[in-house]
Amino acid sequence: MSSPVLSPTTGEPVSVVGRRNRIGLIFLIVVDFSGTMALIVSYCYLWSLNVNNGWAPNTPSLNGNLDVKGRSPLPWAADWPFWAILGLTVLATVVLWIGIRSLRSGNRGGLVAASTVALLITLATIAMQWWQMATFPFGVENGSYASAVFLLTGSNMFNLLISAFILLGIANRSREGLIATDNPWQARLAGYWMAWICVAILLGALCTTFLKESSNPTPENFGGFSLFNPDKPTPTPSPSASPSASPSPSAS
Repeated sequence: MSSPVLSPTTGEPVSVVGRRNRIGLIFLIVVDFSGTMALIVSYCYLWSLNVNNGWAPNTPSLNGNLDVKGRSPLPWAADWPFWAILGLTVLATVVLWIGIRSLRSGNRGGLVAASTVALLITLATIAMQWWQMATFPFGVENGSYASAVFLLTGSNMFNLLISAFILLGIANRSREGLIATDNPWQARLAGYWMAWICVAILLGALCTTFLKESSNPTPENFGGFSLFNPDKPTPTPSPSASPSASPSPSAS
């Protein structure tokens, strides 16, 4: 019986190390999934309620009542950068999986080249994500939509930075022979992570593309706060009841 292949890092069987790494990746994806879905649910919640017309207060319907950066007559971010960032991330993921397939066939150099190319694509995606955030036609304080979009793109930036770090590790370890045909676990797990990042960026792109104008165009004010809906009068508190006359002193 042939002895099991040992990990060059820990000296344990690669199957044992692979299972442990897989559990760690599952926890990482679950944590990132929870944070991403919290942002998606928050975006949809604020879009649907539009409390105090605060979803996008710098719309033309307010006739310029609020001051914004003014780089665009509308408060919406352009659609194409979201989809371009998604396309680049998908391309990096596909390139990485091509390298993983090459590794399975015994070509370690294919993984080295593929992971390096995927890293360069990811770095270009990070630069594009930074450019998009820096050129939004609104500030983070200009309504709920602006805040939600900044959070979504900030989450993309965080995930892309983690992806670049992982790809750098895959490129270095495969070049040093620490990832090989008989020890492919880390490369495969990196591919799973990249696939999840594609899904996370897709969810954000769907929200920012199709959920712009709020589904509640005539929101009610919350309490007496009417900053984002100045056309509606602020409800005035009801007058307090007049004090009743003092009771007559009782007869002694």
